[in-house]
Parts: sequence; structure tokens; C-alpha cells
Amino acid sequence: MSGSPIIQDGKIIGAVTHAIVDNVSNGYGIFITTMLEEGEKE
Repeated sequence: MSGSPIIQDGKIIGAVTHAIVDNVSNGYGIFITTMLEEGEKE
């Protein structure tokens, strides 16, 4: 899994998965809980 971590209050809460090249302040992310739940399914 790739992406830049999102840190809040010293804890990882998710990751940036895609950034919009023309406007890097926009993009897509995923919560760490979703990542962990999906990982347990496999």
C-alpha cells in the first residue's frame, strides 16, 4: 500500500492516496481504520 501518512495529534489516522497534480491541496485519502479492516479480510 502506498501513500503519505496523515498524522493528527501524534497519531496516524490515515493516508493520502491520490493528489491532484494541478491543485495539490485537493486529493483523496483513506482512514487507517478502513485500511486495517480491509487488510483483515484477506
